[in-house]
Amino acid sequence: MKENTKKVGWGFLALLSCPCHLILILPLLAGTTLGAFFAAHQGAASAVLAILFVISLIMVFKRTNIQEKKGVTHDCCSVPGQKRGEGI
Repeated sequence: MKENTKKVGWGFLALLSCPCHLILILPLLAGTTLGAFFAAHQGAASAVLAILFVISLIMVFKRTNIQEKKGVTHDCCSVPGQKRGEGI
């Protein structure tokens, strides 16, 4: 569950930091200090967001590979650490 949450978080960061979304983000940040900085320095902001985008995509794929190697199943009803036949 924790690994999946991290993967979703990195994916959300990749979605927000995609440089092509800067056009959509700027109007939402209008009137804020961050919006004024992005408007004044669009080239630098695009470069920083592109780097952050690449890093977050790498982390999403890395988390996906970690889950595949562990053989994680997404069965919400299974209790980890218990085998069939054990218990009461």
